Amino acid sequence: MSKKILLGAICTVLFCGTSATVFAQDNAPSGAASSLLNSADPRAAGMGMATTAVNDNPFGIFGNAASNLLSEKRMGFGYSYNPVMPDYNKGVATHAVGGYFNLDENNGFSLGFRYFNGPKSIIAGDDAVAGDSFRPNDMAVSIGAGDSFRPNDMAVSIGYTRRIVDNFTMSLTARYIRSDYTKFGSDYYKAGNAFTFDLGFYYENTIESFYGSTWAVGLNVSNVGTKLDISVPSNPIAMPAYAKLGGSIDMPFSENHKLLAALDLGYTFMPSTDASFTAGLGLEYNFLKHGFLRAGYHYGDEKSIGGSYATVGLGAAVGPVRVDASYWIAGKESPVKNTWAVGLSLFF
Repeated sequence: MSKKILLGAICTVLFCGTSATVFAQDNAPSGAASSLLNSADPRAAGMGMATTAVNDNPFGIFGNAASNLLSEKRMGFGYSYNPVMPDYNKGVATHAVGGYFNLDENNGFSLGFRYFNGPKSIIAGDDAVAGDSFRPNDMAVSIGAGDSFRPNDMAVSIGYTRRIVDNFTMSLTARYIRSDYTKFGSDYYKAGNAFTFDLGFYYENTIESFYGSTWAVGLNVSNVGTKLDISVPSNPIAMPAYAKLGGSIDMPFSENHKLLAALDLGYTFMPSTDASFTAGLGLEYNFLKHGFLRAGYHYGDEKSIGGSYATVGLGAAVGPVRVDASYWIAGKESPVKNTWAVGLSLFF
């Protein structure tokens, strides 16, 4: 490639196709459609991505659907907006809708939808001419000067949760994923489809001698399923599968003041070349029943894209409405620097 600049090409290679990666994602390896795995939950994002053992969450289907059945409210729904790498490419974002509905004490359903709007890439430069190309994954994609393209990913999830014993629940989630990168060039890319499953477990109990606190543990195994094939010729890529183990304790010091502490440990096991370890630790202070202050820290090893960073968040609840916001605090060279998320939830 000559000196011609493909504006946004770096972001495109990172986000799309077989090298797609979302930096704001806990457990995000390089792999097909990993853009759909970035944080869809602004509450969890403000707590260092610790969500596996936290309930009362309309976005629970993205973390651990098994926790929804033991929530205080019978149903909850939410929408979130998460710009990805705002310092690198404007307009790249994940939109998410989540919700749960508990039929009774023993059965519940969860729904989730995520849409990733990829980076717009344009050939620019004084010497840009039609027919020049760049090569993601060594596959040439011919694009004329001034042409632009914006790939996208979509995922639809449905989960069922069942109470096994009094305080123990189990969930099974099915997910359909579609990635469309045909604008790169139909001779090299095609729209791809995949199906994956999540298996979740959640247990909670109380400690009457410690302010009547509630403690919980959760386990979620996610994205086990078929491969995604978006390349011409065919080159199926394994979906990023991972397991997360989490614990939490909710301490109501008084009627108007509560403190929630949560810890998650995660391990990405597929593809095996992207095996990585992550951990998230978070706190949430609920004051006067209406306000929430959050802080957390996320650790990622050398293979975990995005690395380690701190997060902060806040929220406000009035009646059935809750608004949440979070912000990533990362190093100067970190791709997650200045990432943020907002969400609106309703509980009934």
